[in-house]
Amino acid sequence: MDIGYIGLGNMGGALARRLQLQHPLKVYDRDADSVQRMVERGATRAESLKDLATACDVIVLCLPTSDHVRSVLLGPDGIAASARPGTLVVDQTSGDPTVTRAIAAELAARGIEMVDAPVSGGPAGADAGTIAIMVGADARQFDRIGPVLRAISPNVFHAGDVGCGHVVKLANNLLSAGTRLMTLEAMALAVKNGVEGEKALAIMMASGGRNFWMEKYMADYILTGKLKAAFALGLLHKDVRLACQLGQDSSMPMLFGNLAKDFYQMALNEYSFDAPVNVVALTMDRIAGSHVVPDGYSIT
Repeated sequence: MDIGYIGLGNMGGALARRLQLQHPLKVYDRDADSVQRMVERGATRAESLKDLATACDVIVLCLPTSDHVRSVLLGPDGIAASARPGTLVVDQTSGDPTVTRAIAAELAARGIEMVDAPVSGGPAGADAGTIAIMVGADARQFDRIGPVLRAISPNVFHAGDVGCGHVVKLANNLLSAGTRLMTLEAMALAVKNGVEGEKALAIMMASGGRNFWMEKYMADYILTGKLKAAFALGLLHKDVRLACQLGQDSSMPMLFGNLAKDFYQMALNEYSFDAPVNVVALTMDRIAGSHVVPDGYSIT
């Protein structure tokens, strides 16, 4: 099985590195340095999308948005113009399930299959081989792609038909985004009313409010002021916005999701799309009048 990987950013690069431990890869990215790093690890450089499409049976993508995916797959010089019938496209982007299903239908008309397989766990989880992979595919496609994905992580889940991987990824990121904000708000409340941040964290970590985001980020990032993160603020806002749009499209009120979306929009207005997502702690401090993040913090 000849495998190509497109999109070697923070997330895609980590996934490709893990996959390459068991499978030779042909790789493509607009950033030449990202490609060169993979070539130095043993990958083969694709000179163009056409070069990759004609050489590979399975083509994996991890790009910023579904619009990027559509362009790479269906653009004038995209994958669909050169890929052989029976080629399987695997989209690991955190994408829009509605767009994913539309792209899959267009590709199917050309004899090309598409499944979605977004991930959760960040670049560190990808490097460690512990990341969760959520697959939208039919049973035959899942059986075909399963061994490839399990080279990245054993935590491969069949979410349902195409698009369902992206649905559960949006649901997961919505929950994660909301948990982050509630944790920051609770910490701000405690600190503003006289409890030291480290003490408040220790007590809540032993209590009912304990959560994954508190465990993983609060002590090492927020309370130290080391706000740099591998995930961009704008990308998380995009995921929350897509989750809220999916709720609206399926006639579901998104009461708390929309609150989270608007908070991340406030942070975007203060900072930038590419700012590390942890800057939301600064926005919380500002509106709460608290001081959870210490002076001398850094975001780069």
